[in-house]
Amino acid sequence: MRVRTGFWALVGLLAACAGEAGPEWAGTIDTLPGGQVVVTNPETGVWSDTLPWQVVEELRIGAEDGEGPEVFGRIGVLLEDAGGRIWALESTEQQFKVFDATGRFIRTVGRKGGGPGEMRQAAGAALQGRDQVLVVDMSGARISRFDTAGTYLEGYPISGGFQTYPWPGRVDRAGRLYNVIPYSRGEDFQVAMVRYDSTMTPTDTILPPRWNSGLNFTHRTDGGSMSASIPHAPSLRWQLTQDGDFWSIRTDSYTLVRQAGNGDTLRLVTKPFTPAGVSGEEKDSAIAGLKWFTDQGGKVDRSRIPDVKPAAQGFLVAEDGYLWVSPILADTTTLGRVFEIFDPEGRYLGRLRLPFPMQSSPAPRLLGDHLVAVTQDEMGVPYIVRARIVKPTGDP
Repeated sequence: MRVRTGFWALVGLLAACAGEAGPEWAGTIDTLPGGQVVVTNPETGVWSDTLPWQVVEELRIGAEDGEGPEVFGRIGVLLEDAGGRIWALESTEQQFKVFDATGRFIRTVGRKGGGPGEMRQAAGAALQGRDQVLVVDMSGARISRFDTAGTYLEGYPISGGFQTYPWPGRVDRAGRLYNVIPYSRGEDFQVAMVRYDSTMTPTDTILPPRWNSGLNFTHRTDGGSMSASIPHAPSLRWQLTQDGDFWSIRTDSYTLVRQAGNGDTLRLVTKPFTPAGVSGEEKDSAIAGLKWFTDQGGKVDRSRIPDVKPAAQGFLVAEDGYLWVSPILADTTTLGRVFEIFDPEGRYLGRLRLPFPMQSSPAPRLLGDHLVAVTQDEMGVPYIVRARIVKPTGDP
């Protein structure tokens, strides 16, 4: 059964047959008549306080000042290749700095420009196979192919002029690249993903999940209209998987959904949550942040700002299929970043706090047994961190 609109009614239609689950997990896995799998989680995960995953920082690349390659301006793209080399794009120079697995600087790759091997404004990069790197340059309207030694191999023309950060594309298990494009039906604007085969020939276009919540402030003029998102309003976030389908989360209900590229719903995962409140001071601050909107004639209706916050601010899909959800908590502790971890089947394991802050852009790389991400110190200086993920034996 294809489910596009009205899918969220499935939350209340759980089948009676309980599925299999690990002995320490208190939820249920059910199958609906249409074949969709529904995973209902308890509020408490599998982990005890003494046996969660641990994230141990192993490598940090960066420096507060100086002229060496370890000093970064703004890192726009981050990639780790099959040899453990870390590629970090300096946005201003449009040049990758490449470091080996020990953090030693090796080389630069590319530079700013419009010629072969050059980039105007790279949005993302992905590893294809074990020895080739694809760099997506939307401003330059080109995908460039490099080998992992940094040699430029060839380029492929694409439609340009559209950017989104962090870049939502990737290469799937079959070696096919997915790149984002604008997609419109009349006045209805959204994004789509173009899928390329291993020879970089576009084969089809797939639409990510979406939710028309209508949670915007809109200002209409004779020349058109502009919108601003309502602060603290729920939203729909999505991520591509290695299988070429989508996981998404609707943040008003803490509902995760896996959806095939053709729109068919595969799996639904729910978890209870207690929303954090929105204080009067937070509403005042949010309204002040919309000055750009009100300066152009837009009106902000304070009564439309919710009194409670959404369940989550986003999530990540790891290469091994685990889901890392970033919840919005009443505890505003700033050290590190909290994630709620779900196994590939959707069973809630528990909370994990990183030992360092982690930026959402460029997109972190969750590579099964370790992660690579960008962090900042108290002075705002960027660093690349690689950390090992220690998983206890016996997790479901």
